[in-house]
Amino acid sequence: MRRYLLKAFVCLSVLLVGSASLQAGPAVDRIKKRGTLQIGVEPGFLPFEMRTPKDEWVGFDVEMVQAFAKTLGVKAEFISTKWDGIIPGLMASKYDLIASGMTITPDRSRMVLFSKPYYNAGLKILINKKLEGQVKNLAELDNEKYTVLVKLGTTGDIFATKNLKKAKIRRMDAEADAAQSVALGRGDAFIYDKPFMEIYESGQKGKVVLLPDLLSSENFGLAARKSDQDLIDAFNSFLDGWKSSGGYDAAFKAMFQDLTWKKQFPNQF
Repeated sequence: MRRYLLKAFVCLSVLLVGSASLQAGPAVDRIKKRGTLQIGVEPGFLPFEMRTPKDEWVGFDVEMVQAFAKTLGVKAEFISTKWDGIIPGLMASKYDLIASGMTITPDRSRMVLFSKPYYNAGLKILINKKLEGQVKNLAELDNEKYTVLVKLGTTGDIFATKNLKKAKIRRMDAEADAAQSVALGRGDAFIYDKPFMEIYESGQKGKVVLLPDLLSSENFGLAARKSDQDLIDAFNSFLDGWKSSGGYDAAFKAMFQDLTWKKQFPNQF
């Protein structure tokens, strides 16, 4: 796995461990005693969490949580979980945190405790190339002749359900399947998070088109159980230090701009 941020982490490890230890409490103590920070993730969300053919975890969330685990003196353990079961899994104590590009929403905040936002995203529309020029915005897409794909249980699903009155909505389990369906002409459009859409479009030129409008502005956060305030406090402290050290910017450049993770997925992107 890549080690782009190793020097920054080593230089700051003493300071960050100290700041995390100030937030020590029941959850942090439990994790330290166990020796692992367990994280619920759903792989496949480019470029946040992906699982390579060699069964290694890569992505922005992965880099971030591994760095956080290091400040606690433990290893990060990623637990693959389907999206519709990711919050129930947290509630059932199958893992300590959710780090899976989760949008902070009022409904979710009633169930879980969110960290500070660590990424600002939003929803965009991906259309089949044949619709270029015919569909230029959401209003033109909302037509009974079009089928719009969404990923089940996501903010894209919620947005489409609320805003599309005429178009047919088809819910799918995986974002990769939904995007590919649009590329193959099995669906007319897909509403989903901007970073995934931008990366997918870049590899499918001539098959799909990403419309310019941003449908919403959303913040991603890590999620913990309501009882684990000390764990969220420790992460928030880490996040401040990671940003000030340059670690955040280095990871962002590697994942979103240089796309260095692509080499671990030959012939896939």
